[in-house]
Amino acid sequence: ETLSEDLAEFAPPVLDPGDQAFVQRLVDKVWEFTVIFSGVQMFDYQAALGRRIIESVISSDGATITGELSRQSGKTEVVANVAASLMILLPRLAEMFPEFEPLQKFARGVMIGCFAPVEQQVETLFGRVVDRLTSERAQEMLEDPDIDDSVKPGSRRVKLRKCQSFCAMQTANPRAKIESKSYHIIFVDESQSVDEYVLNKSITPMGAFYLATMVMTGTPDIVKGVFYKTIQHNRRQETRRGGKKNHFRYDWKHCARSNRNYAAYIRGEATRIGEDSDEFRLNYKLEWLLERGMLITESRLDELGDPTMPIVSGYWRSPLLAGIDFARKMDSTVVTVVWVDWDRPDELGLYDHRILNWAEWHGEEWEEVYFQIVDFLSNYSVVACGVDAQGIGDVAADRLKRLLPRIQIEPLSSQIADQSVRWKHLQQLLQRGLLSWPAHPKAKRTKVWRRFRQQMIDVEKKYQGAHLLVEAPDEAGVHDDYVDSLRSRIDLEGVLDPAAAL
Repeated sequence: ETLSEDLAEFAPPVLDPGDQAFVQRLVDKVWEFTVIFSGVQMFDYQAALGRRIIESVISSDGATITGELSRQSGKTEVVANVAASLMILLPRLAEMFPEFEPLQKFARGVMIGCFAPVEQQVETLFGRVVDRLTSERAQEMLEDPDIDDSVKPGSRRVKLRKCQSFCAMQTANPRAKIESKSYHIIFVDESQSVDEYVLNKSITPMGAFYLATMVMTGTPDIVKGVFYKTIQHNRRQETRRGGKKNHFRYDWKHCARSNRNYAAYIRGEATRIGEDSDEFRLNYKLEWLLERGMLITESRLDELGDPTMPIVSGYWRSPLLAGIDFARKMDSTVVTVVWVDWDRPDELGLYDHRILNWAEWHGEEWEEVYFQIVDFLSNYSVVACGVDAQGIGDVAADRLKRLLPRIQIEPLSSQIADQSVRWKHLQQLLQRGLLSWPAHPKAKRTKVWRRFRQQMIDVEKKYQGAHLLVEAPDEAGVHDDYVDSLRSRIDLEGVLDPAAAL
């Protein structure tokens, strides 16, 4: 992305060729120590991820590394082993190579933070680090005269007494008060479930002072989250000139080639739950099933946009529909105007719909908004308008009936069953390609178009029994006003004769 002038002058640190060769030699030695220290067989895919973590930490490149590994293939194992070995070696390497500046921040110990969405999940990673440091094999190596250190275990923090390195565990739960710390290395496990706001607001800044390496591991999900977005960012960065490989993806096929026991386990799981089941595709094939949890995927959204269609600022040639979602608290009031091809229903009796325009108000007085809505709708031959009855919707609908006597104003029930019917109808239109919108280059430059697009890909599907609901995830800055407005446009089939209405 384009940076401001203030940020552009601070280029990321780059090692000269001599230092890069030195780093690679250290990586080889540290990885060799990690394998011996852990006493656990490491496979090629674990080595690739582990070596990149070590390289990033030693070179102090501040990378955010993402790892998608098939379930139970050893991702926590490699992360824990690398964490334990870095705690032991880095302070001693800083002492051995005082001329290599990136190592000097570890002279008084390595500070590592482990995070996961809930306490039980982070305990798995943290517990594995503690197990490595307190094993008989580790005790023998720590007693070596060249190391001469001991472990001070704790319930939430394990520390090496002499070199002062420590590894702490903290939850990434949005409801938890995350204690502010500074870390050299940040590990985030089960990243697909981590709250984006918590990660960006509370966790990532903990590595700012030391230009920390952050490692995010997990498996795919049915909704986009910060893990998905970071993976995509890493993939884009890798394609640039000089880009580093910071994303590591190993599905069950790759892992099974290295581990015959794992191959046998996967065969059993495929037989038990089916290769085409969502669980198998998410956990082992590493497929992001975004269509399961999203109203519409980003690629499908782009397909349905009409690149030849600009925003239509006025239209009177046929009956139009409108939907209004009135603001609640920090939200906006949004009006959506929709054209319908009444003459050509498909074989299921569904009509083609095209969004013509949107209008949005945020923070204005209610009296002003009413009259601005009237003014906006005066540019269109709207015959019916649906109003979300939640919040002030009922009151607003009564007011609009008086201000717009020529338009059929319909307050829409907020009962879950009724909402579900409207959401399922909207989903059906999207799936059958019977809903489109302006996607002309000029339209894409408008604020309303950008907000519509962002909210459409942000919202998530949720089921309450057989009832489908769609809403924005509980994250800061995420809204669903444009989507609710679109849902609120009333289906005129069976309500009125559009020809008679005109």
